[in-house]
This record gives sequence, structure tokens and C-alpha cells, in this order.
Amino acid sequence: MELSDLEITFKEDLEEQEDIARCLRTLILTPAGTAPLCRDFGIDNSFLGRPLPAAQNALAVEIMSKAAIYEPRVTVSEVTSEATADGKITVKVVCSSG
Repeated sequence: MELSDLEITFKEDLEEQEDIARCLRTLILTPAGTAPLCRDFGIDNSFLGRPLPAAQNALAVEIMSKAAIYEPRVTVSEVTSEATADGKITVKVVCSSG
């Protein structure tokens, strides 16, 4: 499985919405352990080898917990994902003001 598409939406209009979306996209698409001097930054993608329901749950928990640490301007209120038959995952993240 691989993360193929990412959609970030907001429940309300925020002043820094574009910057927040850019920061969240960077956080979510960066594998944990690959950012020099900040090895915890990014998403632990070891869940990708698990069965689909377990992988989707682990991904949602990982995104919510890392966003709480690295993007305090918002709260991730919902993470949903859909997988295709060829193993690609589309993730939708819904945020609200922090």
C-alpha cells in the first residue's frame, strides 16, 4: 500500500489556512525518521504492511497525534481513507480551529 492522494479541508475559514494546509501536507507526506535533526517529524508508515482496516486506523491515529504536536494552530477532527484494489490510499483530513 502507498499513500497516493491527500485532501485537507477545514470546517471554518481560517486566516492562515493555506499555510496550515501546506505544513500538514509536509508533515503527513514525510516518512518519520527522514528529517535531519528532527527524526520524530513525519508519519511512521510501518502500518502500510498491515491489513487494510488496521492500517487505516493506525494512519488516522498517527496523523492526529503528530498534527497535535507539530501543527498546534488546528485540531485534526477527522481522518478518513479509502484504498483502491491496487493498494493506493487516498486520505482526507478535516481540521478545525485549535
